Amino acid sequence: MPLPDELVARIERTLALYGAGRPLPAAEIRERLSAIGLLPDEDYVEFVSRWGGCFVGVPVHGWGNASLLGSETCVDLTMRCRADYGDLVDGLVIADDGAGNPIWISPSGPVRLIDHDNGFEVVQLADSFRALLDDNVPS
Repeated sequence: MPLPDELVARIERTLALYGAGRPLPAAEIRERLSAIGLLPDEDYVEFVSRWGGCFVGVPVHGWGNASLLGSETCVDLTMRCRADYGDLVDGLVIADDGAGNPIWISPSGPVRLIDHDNGFEVVQLADSFRALLDDNVPS
């Protein structure tokens, strides 16, 4: 199911302020993530295929990110977190929280964060990537 029109409108308004990244075709996103053993979240695929990596109230790394995010791809972030945290990070890392805590989409759907200042506690931020966007994209 595509992202809801109301959420898309909010994303578009936010991107008018912060700028979009370079979109990538959905098939290419799936291929790149499959190469590192990940089955992508379909809402994430839709997002990156429309707007690339960008900031929409929460950072979302892809490829060809908006300048605000820098050049690290979601694959770069994921591979670094796999090396740093092992099996604690079981999905696609899309960002960090600004304090160095990785934010990822787990294979079962929830978006999670490792709080390294609190004993490496895994915290669920949202039930899904879509819910993360809905909770964080400004009105």
